[in-house]
Amino acid sequence: MESNLHPFDASACSNVNSAWAAVAVEVLLRLGVHSFVISPGSRSTPLTLAAARNPKAKTTVVLDERTAGFVALGMAKRSRRPAVLICTSGSALAQYYPAVVEAAMSCTPLVILSADRPPELQDCGAGQTIDQLKFFGEYARAAYHLGLPECSAERLAYLRQSLLFAVEQSLRGPAGPVQVNVPFRLPLEPTLGAAVVAPEVLSAAATVTTRSCEVVRQAGQLDLVAVERLASHRHGIIVVGDYNPSEGANEFVRAISAIAQKLGWPILTDVLNPLRTHLGAPEGLIVHYHCWLSAPSVSAELAAQVTAVLQVGALPTSKRLRQWLGDLDALVFSLSPHVQNLDPLHRITCPLVGSAADLARALPQTDAQADWIHGWQAPERWMADRIDQSMRACDDLFEGKVAWLLARTVPAAAQVFVASSMSVRYAEYFWSAGQRSVSIFANRGANGIDGTLGTAVGLAQDAEPCYLLTGDLAFLHDSNALLLAEQLRGSLTVILINNAGGGIFEHLPVAAIEPEFERYFATPQAVDFKTLCAAHGIAHHAVDSWPQFEHILEQPSARGLRVLELVTDRKADAQRLAAWQAAWLSDFEKRNFTS
Repeated sequence: MESNLHPFDASACSNVNSAWAAVAVEVLLRLGVHSFVISPGSRSTPLTLAAARNPKAKTTVVLDERTAGFVALGMAKRSRRPAVLICTSGSALAQYYPAVVEAAMSCTPLVILSADRPPELQDCGAGQTIDQLKFFGEYARAAYHLGLPECSAERLAYLRQSLLFAVEQSLRGPAGPVQVNVPFRLPLEPTLGAAVVAPEVLSAAATVTTRSCEVVRQAGQLDLVAVERLASHRHGIIVVGDYNPSEGANEFVRAISAIAQKLGWPILTDVLNPLRTHLGAPEGLIVHYHCWLSAPSVSAELAAQVTAVLQVGALPTSKRLRQWLGDLDALVFSLSPHVQNLDPLHRITCPLVGSAADLARALPQTDAQADWIHGWQAPERWMADRIDQSMRACDDLFEGKVAWLLARTVPAAAQVFVASSMSVRYAEYFWSAGQRSVSIFANRGANGIDGTLGTAVGLAQDAEPCYLLTGDLAFLHDSNALLLAEQLRGSLTVILINNAGGGIFEHLPVAAIEPEFERYFATPQAVDFKTLCAAHGIAHHAVDSWPQFEHILEQPSARGLRVLELVTDRKADAQRLAAWQAAWLSDFEKRNFTS
């Protein structure tokens, strides 16, 4: 980007479309939105040039709009600010749909600037024209259809205010995607030598009084009667699932820790929130519940005593934990910044609308019972030690050991993205607690494998180091994102588990149905990933041992993208996991944790 470029230069002032787009981009920047993901197209020319010529905008060009949507999603997950998507008219907008669905369901802010044809070209057979009004339906938090550009002060003020509220709505109640549909007539390019408006007029029109993305938002007033009711329970648990706190990881961890201390309750934490990787291993932090809560003696003893559950965010990934929670005879308190139903188990629930910090301040100090915490801590420590023993003794390339090793080898403050299916499940099972302040993300709103690589690239843009843990099918599903390697300003290491198909199906009853299983469910592939990487100029490392894997991970990762491929056997991995869990539970049941 040339430093002498100015958002309101001669080209911006040369015609109404260029001026309109220049003001739009500048307003977004002044509101604190800096990341623009652009796909090439004609009707979006004014918006593309406005972003390209504004020196404050961080632009990324993505050929495929489907991948572009996920790249913007990754950027927004990391920054907790909206990323802007710019596309041309027609089916280009439809390619954003999967990412918009994920953004809506994971409460991730996005602003979509969809260029459109003018009214006279609608419903008359004009090319590259579809109905773009409220295109994403209920998955968009709001949808704006702007009028045609004009350079009057009144119309520019209308543009500014529409964008201001679009950004606000992408961030509030709850966060999510907002569409702004922007129609343009010809000419789409600047008019050389012309001047329809003065730069000072455009600058004045872009004036905003606040940076929306930096406003400290006041959470809802907590129901103090409900807080007192929560504090009245002595035997409760705190369950924290997939949660990317807008207030930041450190403040969230401090708040949950304070809540746990005041209540005297254990914290059962999913890998997809900051607690597991920021808090270390304090008394009462439970992370291996999936591996021991199915033991009848201990799980039944603890279940009989639990009278209350404080749920923060969505439920954790573990199906076993969900089943156990569903069988409890306990009152659920659901803490969320907004009124949301996050309970697929449909339990009796008392909503608490506010932040974790709000609740930590409002809770009184209770008369906590130490033996309640200890009843959870003893089985947790035993299972953690047993998992470690099994992993250290495992020399084969078992997929589950990758997550276990990553927890011990990725550098402090790293960003980690885990694909859906088995990648996120192995991370949930075996990523141990620590204090490395690693941030872990996943697309668990809609739980799809689409956009995996693109989201990781967005997460890694302007950040390093970043790691992606993915299976082969999730990687191939979004292989167009490899085209972005040259534009990557950060560092992304892809840990590719190649088990020649869909490993998650090996853990389901359908795996026994042959011959249909392999073709229709496992969907085996025989792609040469080394050749695929070479075609994109990407470094590829074939990993065949754990010492080699650790050695490569310990090497500083340079700017750009590299792929570490581990070839595993999905059937053997499924059998090993089942055998380990059976052995762990058998030994677990021989011990007396309830005395």
